[in-house]
Amino acid sequence: MSIYSITSLIVFIMVVAGIVSQKIDRALIAMLGAIFLLASGVFPDQVTAIKEYIDYNTLLLLLGMMIFVETLRKTGIFTFLGLATLKVFGNNTYTLFISLTVMVALFSGFIDNVTTVLVFIPITLAITDSLKINYFPFVMGEIFASNIGGMATIIGDPPNIMIASAAGFTFSEFAVVMYPITLINFLFFELLFIYFFRKDLSVKLDKNAVKSIDLSHIVENKREFIYSILLFAGVIITFALQHKLHLESSTVALAAGFLSLFLLRPKELKETLAKVEWENILFFFALFLIAGALEETGIIDIFSNLLVSFSGHSLFVFSFLMLVISTFFAGFLNNVPLTAAMIPVINKLPLLNPAVFANLDPVWYSLSLGACLGGNATPIAASANVIALGLLSQYKGKTISFKDFSKYGFIILLGNIIITLIYLKISFF
Repeated sequence: MSIYSITSLIVFIMVVAGIVSQKIDRALIAMLGAIFLLASGVFPDQVTAIKEYIDYNTLLLLLGMMIFVETLRKTGIFTFLGLATLKVFGNNTYTLFISLTVMVALFSGFIDNVTTVLVFIPITLAITDSLKINYFPFVMGEIFASNIGGMATIIGDPPNIMIASAAGFTFSEFAVVMYPITLINFLFFELLFIYFFRKDLSVKLDKNAVKSIDLSHIVENKREFIYSILLFAGVIITFALQHKLHLESSTVALAAGFLSLFLLRPKELKETLAKVEWENILFFFALFLIAGALEETGIIDIFSNLLVSFSGHSLFVFSFLMLVISTFFAGFLNNVPLTAAMIPVINKLPLLNPAVFANLDPVWYSLSLGACLGGNATPIAASANVIALGLLSQYKGKTISFKDFSKYGFIILLGNIIITLIYLKISFF
């Protein structure tokens, strides 16, 4: 290996270690690593590297959806739907748990799982406090539901955004494959969790407290509220028809973001842009460059050859390996850097064995499923986990230990992997 290969590998390892340690902001450590690689001569031409390795479709999709969700959030639509769910299904603790986790899983497929927990965790903590019931199964359930629900669509979880862009999947193509396995895995999680926490979920609720919840103050402007519902429905339909409309995912997202801003908050451009998670966009930007350095210096080729040799040049075995590897590493390293590193590995496969790897779809879906499901393994495995537990600490002064989180996460994860392997076998082989 050349000095540049060693340099890019060391930088990648240091960035991942920095992310796992959580002692420094992940965007900061990633940007420092990317800047060092640009300055160190790893890339023959810095401008060409930025043009070639940065996936602007992913970055613009993220930007558009962040603007869209922030604009709609101000209308109260998400809070209204959460509390309305409570009023309709809050007859007992079981139906309350089921309705909240279903709502979280559903929303995670369309407004991303990080935003979903930001919206629902505070609502849930307020509900559990007012009804005097244990918050633990609800918070944990919503974290797991958000990661499983985020699998369903290309905009549900950051790894899916990256994978769909690299593989060229449209919204509908991706959803047709991912929605069935998402529903099956969600049902497995739901039944298992209800069994785990049957004592907490058998507590009787104060029905008068549920009935007394007032929704009238949530919606301050009915016109904006109606617009937000129409916009949300329109965006989902447009994503579903993007292939027929010949639109890129980023185009749909940007149109959604800026059209909603124009219709609902035309004088709040600066305020809304200030709410955009720029650190996440910079994080992705840096990761693309770091992964590009691994590809540029041949590290990706070495890793690809090792995986292909280990799989015996079998597409099924390779897909199985990709699912297991991505699940394991996502559980401990966070699923975004894992996905950034794996995408160029998969892209190299047809060059290594064109006959075996003519159809990469099962490999792409294995990566997506592993990255999303692995997010339930540990408290640091997915951004949604970190955010949700941070909210729990902020609102309740409580925390969930690594051990307590993982003892439930690993059981659910093991079942989900077995279910997913069977699904992949039936669907593609």
